[in-house]
Amino acid sequence: MNRRTVAMLVVLLLVALMAPAAGAHERSDGGYYTIVDEAGNPVYITGWKVEEGDQCLTPDNKRYEVVSLEGNIARAKFIGQVDLTAYAPVNPPSGNKLAGPLAPKTAEAQENKKVAVYHTHSDESYVPTDGEESIKGNGGIFKVGDAFTTALQSKGLEVVHSMAKHDPHDDMAYERSRRTAADLVKQQPAAIFDIHRDAVPPEVYSANIDGQNVSKVQLVVGKYGPTGKQIEDYALQLKAAADQQHPGLVKGIFFAKGGDYNQDLHPRSMLLEVGAHTNDRPSAERGVSLFADIIPTVLGATSGAPGAPAGATGLGTANAGASGASKSIGWIVGLLVVGVAAFLFLSTGGAKEAGAKLKQFGKSEFANFIGPKLNRFRLKKKSNGEDDNK
Repeated sequence: MNRRTVAMLVVLLLVALMAPAAGAHERSDGGYYTIVDEAGNPVYITGWKVEEGDQCLTPDNKRYEVVSLEGNIARAKFIGQVDLTAYAPVNPPSGNKLAGPLAPKTAEAQENKKVAVYHTHSDESYVPTDGEESIKGNGGIFKVGDAFTTALQSKGLEVVHSMAKHDPHDDMAYERSRRTAADLVKQQPAAIFDIHRDAVPPEVYSANIDGQNVSKVQLVVGKYGPTGKQIEDYALQLKAAADQQHPGLVKGIFFAKGGDYNQDLHPRSMLLEVGAHTNDRPSAERGVSLFADIIPTVLGATSGAPGAPAGATGLGTANAGASGASKSIGWIVGLLVVGVAAFLFLSTGGAKEAGAKLKQFGKSEFANFIGPKLNRFRLKKKSNGEDDNK
C-alpha cells in the first residue's frame, strides 16, 4: 500500500469517527423504527432516526438500549426497570381525590412562573384534520402549541408562545431555531418546550385518558452535550408526575445519543412529540392540555431528581455556547485540517517536503485562483474613481 493510499485512509477514518456526533433527528423517508427486545417482541415505535446506543423508556418504565439495526428493526437489550417514585413530585396532584383540603395548591405557588413554548418544525401538521402532514410555515402544530398555552394559562402560569418559523423541515432546523430558543430563555422562563408531532401509525399514540380520546405525548432527550444527564432527570420527573395524574398519557421517553436539540440552553428544556401526523389535531390538543396539568406540579416540586447535577448552562447567554451540531462541524473541520496535514506528510515523505508543497500552493495555485479576482476588483475601484490607498 503506497503512502498516498494510506493518507487518504487516514482522512476518511478521521471524518468517519466524527460522523455520529452530527446529531440524530427525525426520519424524512416516511418510515419509522420498531425497537424490539432480545426475544423479538416490539417494545417501542418511533419516527426518530435510531442509532446504536440510543435508549428508550417504555410506558411501563422499562429501559432498553439499541444494540443493532436491521432495516426498520432496532434490536435492543433490556437495561432494567426504572423506579420513578424517586422522581415523583412532593406535592400530590390536584386531581388526586385523596388529597385533603390542606394539600398545597401548586398553581398558586407558581403565579410568578413563566413557561416558554416554540416549534422547531413549524410545518408539522395532522393529516386527518389539516389535510397534509406538512404545511410550510403554518403547520397545525402551532394550534397544538396554542392549546398547550391556554391550558397552562388556566393554571395561573404566564406563557410566551413563539410563532417563529424555522422552515425547511431538515436537520439544520434546530440550528435555525436555536436563536428563537435563546431569545425565549433570556426572558427567564421556569421551563421551555419545543412542541412537535411524530410520524408513526395512529394507534401508537391513540389513547383514552380520563374518558377522553387523546393523542399521547412522547418526551425526547438529547444525550449529546454537558446537560444530557440533567435533562434526562427532568424528563423522568415529568413522566413520574404524568403517571401519577394521568396514567398512560406519556407514551415513553426516547434518549437520543447523538442529539442535543438546544436543550443545553436551559436545565428545564424538553422536546415533546404530541401524537403523529396520522392522528387528528383535536386529539393532540386534548392530549397536550392534559399534559399541561402536570407542569405546575413539577415546577413547584421542592426536591430535585436524585443526583441531578447543577448543570452547565448560560441560560441564554454566551456562556451556553454553540449547539452540539455546530460543535460537531468545528470538530470535523479541525480533523480535516489534521487529515490534510497527514496526507501531505505521507505523500511527500517528510515534514520539510510537506511544508515546501504547502508553500508552493500558497504562492502558485492559491495566487492563480485569487489573483484574477483581486485584479478585477482593483480595476472596478479605479473605474469608480476610488483610490486603493484610501
